[in-house]
Amino acid sequence: MLFACCVENSSIQLGVLDGDRVAVDARVAARADRSADEYEVIFAGILALHGIDPARIDAAVLSSVVRPLTATVGAAIARRFGVKPLVVGPGVKTGLDIRTDVATQVGADLVANAVGALTIASPPVLVLDFGTATTLAGIDVHGLFTGVAIAPGVRTSLDALSAKAAELPRIGLEPPRSLFGRNTIDAMASGTVYGHAALADGLVARAREEWGADAPSQTTLLATGEWAESIVPHCDPRNGIRLVPELSLLGLKRIHDLNARPRTREGPA
Repeated sequence: MLFACCVENSSIQLGVLDGDRVAVDARVAARADRSADEYEVIFAGILALHGIDPARIDAAVLSSVVRPLTATVGAAIARRFGVKPLVVGPGVKTGLDIRTDVATQVGADLVANAVGALTIASPPVLVLDFGTATTLAGIDVHGLFTGVAIAPGVRTSLDALSAKAAELPRIGLEPPRSLFGRNTIDAMASGTVYGHAALADGLVARAREEWGADAPSQTTLLATGEWAESIVPHCDPRNGIRLVPELSLLGLKRIHDLNARPRTREGPA
């Protein structure tokens, strides 16, 4: 079994893949003040919750956009499962043809998503990720990763609104009951959810316009990320956005397979 872990700015997505099947898909908060011991306990607890014996983990892969957590989480994985994780970065094969000004600036999470997208869909593909940032990544008709649009994310925007507006509280994100909220909390939920749905629809429309004759009607739209399930149902249904919560895990599995080699255990699990 493969343990896959994607460290993002506000959360960590972790999973276990049994062949091509995602047996575990979970998220925990990304906290730089947690020790490797704490993450080891968290990983063990999640696997226990799903009835997975840690001894069955024989390989691991890690992507991270939070440098201080890369070593911490990597150490937790090595100690818990006895395998050194493959860390996505320079020198690691991804199979992705990145055509940006500086390829190394493309986050490992975006790379994992794009690789995952190409395992389940043919190009052109647009990938929406609703995380700390809301991003739209483009993979053109030739299968080239052409770039990314980055906007403030759902929770990021909501927290900034609460921090900067004295009369607006910090709230949980609930599905809006109507466009025009009759109280502060409903109004904030409506603006956040419908606003980000409109943002996603607008970015998709502009991407199709920019690609022009490159088969826009054939473009596959995939959505993933911590807040995707809250936003995508409110997007324009004509866009046919497909929710794929496990997208980064599928990408990490593919990257692992491209770099597979015999691994030595680091110690007892």
